[in-house]
Amino acid sequence: MLVGIPSIRDDDRFRGYREDVIAHVEEALLGVDHEVLVTSPQSQQSWPGVVDACNLLIDKCVGEGFDYLWLVQGDVEVPPDAFERLYALDVDVAQGVVPRHNDREALICGFMDESMTVWYLPRKTVEGQVLSGWVFAGLSCTLIKRRVLEAGIRFKYQPGIGEDILFLYDVQSRGFVAKVHGGVQCGHLPEWPLPVRCLDG
Repeated sequence: MLVGIPSIRDDDRFRGYREDVIAHVEEALLGVDHEVLVTSPQSQQSWPGVVDACNLLIDKCVGEGFDYLWLVQGDVEVPPDAFERLYALDVDVAQGVVPRHNDREALICGFMDESMTVWYLPRKTVEGQVLSGWVFAGLSCTLIKRRVLEAGIRFKYQPGIGEDILFLYDVQSRGFVAKVHGGVQCGHLPEWPLPVRCLDG
């Protein structure tokens, strides 16, 4: 499995979180054969750079024969059971959830429709639940099966629409199955780190 951490600069705020983010990934993947790749700086910045970084990770996953791509954003701490829970869903795209930077109770998670409108859900509705249908949970913690990527689905930049919304729309409109595991509650740095016990045991 390839763990991909998109990065567009070496001197942004994400650099300071890198060791911590990777430590949480490694804790979640004990006993699992994997490689972690943090992308090198991108020529484009902001969202176009994120799109390029994610597509670089996809190309490596497909080109080198990895069965899964686990995208973890550079400011996200995954819990120790994150991979186990996502993998157990056995769907094309399985997602964990993160809180918004400005409100721990507001998750980046909900349902979307065919017009790419997202209907966000409160934490109490999501916690402990597995959501199915046309779902959306950003891309902070997203496990993607190789067959999705082999179908040619890639990230796109389109002003006014998030690259994560476009990607999940393409996945689901092509007939692939996505689910959100509300039990995979990730930390979102710097405001909402996971409890220290997640690494200390």
